[in-house]
Amino acid sequence: MEAKTLPDWVYKKEEYSPSSDRDFFISRSILRILQILLQVREQPQVQQRTKVQAGGKLVLLFLVILLTTNARTGAFLLLVFAGELVLLCPLPSARLLRIFRLAGAAAFFSFCVLLPSLFWGNQQGFLLLTGKSFLTVTAVALVAETSSWNALTAGLRFFRLPQLFILTLDLALKYIVLLGEISLQMLYALKLRSIGRNRQKSRAVSGVLGNTFLKSKEWSEETWQAMCCRGFTGEYQTSGSALYQGQITCLLCAL
Repeated sequence: MEAKTLPDWVYKKEEYSPSSDRDFFISRSILRILQILLQVREQPQVQQRTKVQAGGKLVLLFLVILLTTNARTGAFLLLVFAGELVLLCPLPSARLLRIFRLAGAAAFFSFCVLLPSLFWGNQQGFLLLTGKSFLTVTAVALVAETSSWNALTAGLRFFRLPQLFILTLDLALKYIVLLGEISLQMLYALKLRSIGRNRQKSRAVSGVLGNTFLKSKEWSEETWQAMCCRGFTGEYQTSGSALYQGQITCLLCAL
């Protein structure tokens, strides 16, 4: 029996050195999605530390914004700032950093917009409007950092908002988490499979966005079918402690 020999190319050692390429956009997208999911997972801990109901916080927030925007003197703004500092003291450093980043960005934007008025002799209005922007954004961020999202949506009932609007907000928040996890998995897969130089990164990113959109469309249709099967009439009830009675869980059983 004649022995068969393997071709020479089989014995050659393959040396593949892919050209270096940057995946900064993918890594930054992954980190941003992880930050959002981490904030969502911290919501139950925020609700346990909170003693004041979210409805009362929203009413106080509305009053603070109303009085701050109508203030004519800097003394009242200093009083509001002192009260916000007292409320900010118990918060951890990470939450304080997020609050002051948002407030500082709003104040800087107002500073840039109102800078021409400073040269026209309107120094008092320039300082007041910049301070009002900082204080109002700080108040909004403070309420957002000390209250869970579901408690805030439940607190909107005090303002007599339609129940369908509150239901839409709750579903949007839940879908942000679900779609964020799917997008995170696809970005991980894209990063692991990205070998060599890719000059058409936009196609890969558009594929992730397209798949996320199709998945959201599929889930919305399944949620609508689940609502129809369970006889949803548009009435969205919550308990007095801002915890849901399970109706929203039934709506998402199709997932």
